[in-house]
Amino acid sequence: MSMKQPVMTECNCKSFDSNFDFQHESRKIVPVKDKGKPTEYRYHNKSSYHLAKYRVDGGLIEEGAKYDYLLLNCEQRHAYFIELKGSDIIHAIEQIDKSVDVLKGNLTDFAFFARIVLTRDNTTKLNITNKLQNLEKKLLNGNLKKQSRLLEEYL
Repeated sequence: MSMKQPVMTECNCKSFDSNFDFQHESRKIVPVKDKGKPTEYRYHNKSSYHLAKYRVDGGLIEEGAKYDYLLLNCEQRHAYFIELKGSDIIHAIEQIDKSVDVLKGNLTDFAFFARIVLTRDNTTKLNITNKLQNLEKKLLNGNLKKQSRLLEEYL
């Protein structure tokens, strides 16, 4: 996988030249939703942190498996890897896992958080536990959360 190179902005946060929904704003609520999909991630920005939201699938990472969105909290130095998916959690984990490998060199001072929102949670596959554990090891000072339909965080 290759990616477009980031640049620094006046707010000292990573900025990618294209595929952003917004860059460096203090929005109170940041919805992450794809048109026509019943899944949504919602970030409640109670402290008015400086945020940037990028569309990854279809632009930021140029090739290979990739997740849907990257949300950066510039003050807290948190990077949220957000995947909106049907029920294939293994594919969602693999997409985020590979994307973390690509972006970790450009986000060295960020903690990584993975967020997976599924239309329905299908955890009957045998190798899901190992894949989740392997991904969690890569999430530098962060964590992984998964939820069906709607995942909301209040930060």
